[in-house]
Amino acid sequence: MAKRQNTHLVGENQKRSDQQSNWLESLRRVFDAEVHLPADISREFLSAALLWATDNKVDFALFHEAGKITIAHFGGDETYLPSRWSDKQWHIGLEDREPFFEPDEDH
Repeated sequence: MAKRQNTHLVGENQKRSDQQSNWLESLRRVFDAEVHLPADISREFLSAALLWATDNKVDFALFHEAGKITIAHFGGDETYLPSRWSDKQWHIGLEDREPFFEPDEDH
C-alpha cells in the first residue's frame, strides 16, 4: 500500500472552494429564473422533468443545495419545467395547461 502525502498549503482548499463558489454563482447569474424543488423530490419526477426540458431545448443548469434542488433557466421556458400547482403537488408545466407528468400521490 502506497502512502500519499498532501503537499498543498493549508489555505489552498478554502481558496479552491471560494473559487468554485464564485464560479457557480457567476454561472447561476447567467439565468434569469429558477425553480426550487425540495431535495426529497422523487427521482422519477426529476428525471422526467429534466428529460422533458432537454427534449424541448430548454437551456438550464441544475444546482443541488442543502434541502433543495434548483433548476436555473431563462424566462419563458416555464411551460417545460416543474411548478407547484394549487393542489400542492409538483407537475411539469403550467397549471392552466395539461400537465406533461402526473406525480405519484406521495410527492
